[in-house]
Amino acid sequence: MVITLPRRYADRLTATARDLVALTANVPPVQLRRRPADRGAWSAAMVMSHLADAELVYGMRLRLILTEARPLLAAFDQNAWAERFGGLDDPRDALNRWRVLRDANLRLLASVDDDEWDRTGVHVQRGEMTVADVAGHLVDHDRIHLDQIRRTLAEVGRLPLS
Repeated sequence: MVITLPRRYADRLTATARDLVALTANVPPVQLRRRPADRGAWSAAMVMSHLADAELVYGMRLRLILTEARPLLAAFDQNAWAERFGGLDDPRDALNRWRVLRDANLRLLASVDDDEWDRTGVHVQRGEMTVADVAGHLVDHDRIHLDQIRRTLAEVGRLPLS
């Protein structure tokens, strides 16, 4: 394990908070809740809620790997969760929930000893994953969904608010 890898992950995961707030801070909640025209596409608010839900799941995976011997890591249907839970929170509440969970996960990652980055769990779809793998997936997950929010806001921003 390259020792600088955890620092790069932590820096990127910390930057997501700044990026997410910058993307959404001045957007009216009604616009955050608007879904793009594509069937099944998520609104920015649904993506924000998904980020909070996923943060909870990633945090659980990290905690299992750090405390158990090769734990089984469950998958979840993100589309089903987004449809079922994506509209429960006000977008600002979803952002706040995500920030609390992200801060907890950053503290957890800061506590990981060098030899713990290689601890493994077994994801039911992806197979063996180390703590470093989970952190890397979370970085990629952030990037994908920040881009999704950008595209969604660009699309719904061109439509009149109703």
